[in-house]
Amino acid sequence: MESRELKRIIADQREQYESRLSSGRIVPRERISCNPQTDLITVVTGPRRAGKTTFCLLCVKDKPHAYINFDDERVSLDGRELNSVAEAFLSLYPHAQAWVFDEIQNIAGWERFISRISQNRKVIITGSNSNLLSGELATYLTGRHTDVRVFPFSFGEYLNYRGHSPDSNLTSSIAKTKSFLERYLIEGGYPLAYKGEPGFHLSLYSDVLQKDILSRFRPKRPQALKDLARLLVSNSGLEVSFNKLRNVLGLESAHTVKKYASYLENAFLIFMVKRFSYKLKEQLMAPKKVYCIDSGLVSSIAPLSSSGKGRLIETLVAVELLRRSSLEGTGEFCYWKDHSGREVDFVALEKGKPTQLIQVCHDASNPFTLQRELEALRRGMQELNLKKGTILTWDEEKELKEKYTLITFTPLWKWLLES
Repeated sequence: MESRELKRIIADQREQYESRLSSGRIVPRERISCNPQTDLITVVTGPRRAGKTTFCLLCVKDKPHAYINFDDERVSLDGRELNSVAEAFLSLYPHAQAWVFDEIQNIAGWERFISRISQNRKVIITGSNSNLLSGELATYLTGRHTDVRVFPFSFGEYLNYRGHSPDSNLTSSIAKTKSFLERYLIEGGYPLAYKGEPGFHLSLYSDVLQKDILSRFRPKRPQALKDLARLLVSNSGLEVSFNKLRNVLGLESAHTVKKYASYLENAFLIFMVKRFSYKLKEQLMAPKKVYCIDSGLVSSIAPLSSSGKGRLIETLVAVELLRRSSLEGTGEFCYWKDHSGREVDFVALEKGKPTQLIQVCHDASNPFTLQRELEALRRGMQELNLKKGTILTWDEEKELKEKYTLITFTPLWKWLLES
């Protein structure tokens, strides 16, 4: 690629993002930050269009920096030509203290280049790839990187974008907060979805499949992978069986389905949640539950009936638990189910041990639904030896004290806004 053309593209990209930062509605991300340092690569990962670029550029906006976005179709390079990017940076921005490489996974063989240049400058790399640090780069960067994960907007960030500061002491404010929650459930957490782009979610979904999965992994059965993606997004919040999916998709083996599902996870389209068991074999053999990374994607790709609203809410809770787990750097979560089919939606773990049970009950006013959820929660608390449990409702708030246990009913909006 010619040096003059590369410099022009880099300059164009800078003009575009500076215009966007100065004219757009910028929401600071909750509880995540980065402070790039020499010889310590900052690795920012997360779903495509979740705000990684804006986050990185806000981190360096007060210091001289250089930036390139490899998702630009005009940038035609391979790993051996990356030194031309360094030369262009030094020519255009000789005093830059930080270099930002956006969506760098698009360039094959980028790892050695990044490892080399990071030894005497501050470097930030981003990628829509959960395994960005796997393989060769992990060997080069032992102890020399810091990880940041950027998700679509949390509910708190969404309210910030909408200009609403919730006050739990005011009835009018609570009503407005719940109204925004209804919108957030359908619109999801992608900032560009709020800017009136028609078909944004469908366009994003298509880009993830084409750019982050099909082009990168080149599966032998691309249509089967597309069908699997739609099936898994449509079934967000449900158990999935790779064997059953194999039959539905007409694939040769459950292993192929599992491999294709891992591609979707790698690209942050979905994530899988294991069933909790103290026995490793049972945990490995039990079906997993699948969740889409954003409720807005589910609403657009596979609109649910009113009876499916509970699964949409459960997806919202799962994504929030994933976000909190990533922010805190500790803990994970599973679901629990006994042989009678009683199920607790989420089991929070610390060092492999259950610490909290969370049940999602959208319609706590329905006595049959409530009784079913309570029965499962009580059984889960008994089996896992926990004295406290939480039921997330749409708006009911109370405590149910029993002989040895306490069950807390918490409105979803309040739980989502907890720090």
